Amino acid sequence: MPTKPSKKAPSNSKSGPRASLPTGTLVLSGLTAFGYHGNNPAERKLGQTFSADIEVMLDTQRAATTDHLVDTLSYPVVERIARQILEGKPANLLETVAERIASALLKQPRVVQVTVRVTKRPPLANLAAFTVEITRPVEISNLPQ
Repeated sequence: MPTKPSKKAPSNSKSGPRASLPTGTLVLSGLTAFGYHGNNPAERKLGQTFSADIEVMLDTQRAATTDHLVDTLSYPVVERIARQILEGKPANLLETVAERIASALLKQPRVVQVTVRVTKRPPLANLAAFTVEITRPVEISNLPQ
């Protein structure tokens, strides 16, 4: 049985680049901030320096095509969001801190997935650092149509 040739959907180049699948990752490495997170009372009272590494997955092709900042997520925005959480409301666990950062970043336009690593240097012999890493996708219902 013969098949019909497939029809391509008409492209509307006048409307500009469309939202597409994630094509790249923005990486913020080595952000440091002083906070009061921890389960140990001394950590909550004295505070300590935390560091974060963040990977944000989004459509980088759109921004590369237009060369406009509005078509991506500005790294100072990523830094500000993470810093506010690292320096903000204390949490007992690094898992909670990482989750707060991931949740806040997933609310940003065009972001489809984030990986957050939060590190502290606990006062334990023979341990240089402790890190929690989480990866969270945006909810499917929140993706642009």
